[in-house]
Amino acid sequence: MNVESVQQTAAPYLSKIYDVSLTEDVTYGIGGVGYVAGCGSARYRDLKLDVYQPVDDRNEARPALILAFGGAFHRGSKGVEVFEGENPSTAMAEYCREFARRGYVCFSIDYRLMQEAPDPGVTPFLLPGQPQNRDRIDFVRSILGMPPSTFEMMNDTLEAATDDMTKAVNFVRSQSGRFGVDVSRIVIGGFSAGAALALNSGFAEHAPVAAVIALSGRIAGMTMQAHLKPRANLPAALVSYGDNDLPVILGGIEEMHAHFDKVGVANRFIRVPNANHFYLRSAVAAVADGRTTTLEDLIADFLYDELALASLAEAAA
Repeated sequence: MNVESVQQTAAPYLSKIYDVSLTEDVTYGIGGVGYVAGCGSARYRDLKLDVYQPVDDRNEARPALILAFGGAFHRGSKGVEVFEGENPSTAMAEYCREFARRGYVCFSIDYRLMQEAPDPGVTPFLLPGQPQNRDRIDFVRSILGMPPSTFEMMNDTLEAATDDMTKAVNFVRSQSGRFGVDVSRIVIGGFSAGAALALNSGFAEHAPVAAVIALSGRIAGMTMQAHLKPRANLPAALVSYGDNDLPVILGGIEEMHAHFDKVGVANRFIRVPNANHFYLRSAVAAVADGRTTTLEDLIADFLYDELALASLAEAAA
């Protein structure tokens, strides 16, 4: 199949015109691990991120992407997230590099995983007794030779890891001058578990972001009903999913779409034909007029529109 990009001109934020610099292992916060209810954390560890920046001699504030890896809250890293025995997906580090080539400042983040027994913190967004689907979690735990998870383990991990995403947002905002970031144009996102963190951070914890990108992730209906209500400056959302994605993902697509429309979230939902839960940034999807383009280019078009980047591109040209 021939892929025809919807992008027509070489322009910042749409075309890949920059070299990229990488700064690894920047500490963006700390998180408690070895948590026992009633006793607290056994210790704290540093939370790290890698920074991908376009190489440019102009000192200007740029839009930013903060991305979190997938791996069922048990595996993956800010560098790689390809798992033996399953289809390849594009690592968030690779998305960061490719979008830095377009002109974004990009951050690939670490976050706490379930086997660390993370401290859930003191800013809960889950409702008391809210059910959590753990099918995918327990499938991965079986691969890793671990027993099934518990309700408490899932809740603690989701609360803690979502807090980590929100901490990353706050860190980037606080260091905006250092990294050359426009705080009004910060976007969070991720794949699978990382997508869930971005959705929960942006729409339940109300992290101050302009948009959320969720690649095969979902936000629970109860969470949306409790926290995602009409208000000013709601983040925009792009959600992608495979034709044959996980049941827990496919089962939430219509509910998310309907709720986003109801409360006024500007949204785009992208179905990746013939894909399951794993797909590459080069996966092909159709646009409204019937042409085909890649998932990565569709994300770039979404950001260009929702972040109102045309004026910045003109200034940078």
